Amino acid sequence: MADREHGKIAVGVLACVKCGAPMYPDMQKGGLSCAYCEHLVPFAQTDKDFTPRMTFRHQPVEIIDGYLKLGHVAIMGKDALDSPPPIERRIRRTRLDEKIREYDERAFDAMNDETYLEMNCPHCGKKLTSKLTDNIFTCPYCGQKFGDYDHLSTGDFDANLIVGRKLNFYGKCLPFHLSREEAAQAVGSLKRRYGQDFAADDIGARAKEELVAAYVPVQLADFRWKMQVKSERGTFWFYQECLNWAWPRTLMFDAYLLDEMAPWDYDELSIIKPAYLEGNVRLFASQNIGDWQRTIPDFILQRKTPARLWAAFGLEKCEILQCSRDLRKHKFAFLLLPVYYLDCKAGAGENDRQTRVMVNGQTGKAAALILDGGDNDAIRAIEPATPHIFHAHGERTMLSPPIPVKYVKQPFLHERLSIEDAFEKKGGGGFFSKLFG
Repeated sequence: MADREHGKIAVGVLACVKCGAPMYPDMQKGGLSCAYCEHLVPFAQTDKDFTPRMTFRHQPVEIIDGYLKLGHVAIMGKDALDSPPPIERRIRRTRLDEKIREYDERAFDAMNDETYLEMNCPHCGKKLTSKLTDNIFTCPYCGQKFGDYDHLSTGDFDANLIVGRKLNFYGKCLPFHLSREEAAQAVGSLKRRYGQDFAADDIGARAKEELVAAYVPVQLADFRWKMQVKSERGTFWFYQECLNWAWPRTLMFDAYLLDEMAPWDYDELSIIKPAYLEGNVRLFASQNIGDWQRTIPDFILQRKTPARLWAAFGLEKCEILQCSRDLRKHKFAFLLLPVYYLDCKAGAGENDRQTRVMVNGQTGKAAALILDGGDNDAIRAIEPATPHIFHAHGERTMLSPPIPVKYVKQPFLHERLSIEDAFEKKGGGGFFSKLFG
């Protein structure tokens, strides 16, 4: 067990009992796996292993006589989408470490513990130095892996290294596929593609030193919406849906930047085992974010709708007039997403130009959020050259194209239209048409 006062630790070697080679933690297989003889030692069981299995509850859109039945999004509210509150600007411009310290000072102190341990490698005997906050150490001489004996034998973990309440720490996750070095290369590609947008901020160089691995809590849901939009070519209604949308359960990371990390492959769902995570991975428990949980979907729609309509129909000026949305939560659908995160430069003020970067730890997709000194921001994204291959029939993020629609008759039946036919004519439509779109 780690002794922080005296810098001592009892270590266990992750050596294969059959061939002696180093063993590697494999979240998908649920154990320590030998890459040489394929021997598998199951992880120690904890309460997290008995977390209920996620149940996806998709509700298909009905087709009746060729019309779409959109009862789940047919009743329009009087109000438009909620706008972000003024405090959102401060939250988005605050560095991650500062938010952690403000929210959970205990976790902040534990994560930034600079205690180093001097020891002899239990495998080859050579001297090495390891950081106390690392879960698993790797000997630079023989390549053998080892870690805290009590953690490896029991699967337990230091709760001080979890931001937030341990009881709110989810038991399911998607495994990392990218190493920290590969994620830094993705940031470098982003820099090369959009170099002029980052001004003097060399995110490629900073990523090699400052990139942080993290598990971010989300809740999965099928997100569907119907909107009335005013554009430069006229007003129209459209319907769209995103299945298996990752609904943020924390304010530690920018919601727009995290949303840009989609798509995700949920067929790779695994039980989270913090004791066996290699390197320094920051862990975040779900926050009780109150009204933010309800309004974050509105913020996402406000931001993304104009870009989606421009891509689909070439519309340059879009104003959302009305929106009805439906969020169908999946059962036991709380999990952690693997990301790499690069914060803005240290010392950047609230009114300074700031850049933050996030990399999808599963696929390698990278995106940068650029905040100017005012209220404007921009996101630049790049897809990986060789992305992780999604399962052909697996559960994953799925976004439909926007479909122009017109209400026809009860029960909530809508006709699919071309964009040209969808523009409303002045003075047209009866009572039910105005009510249901």
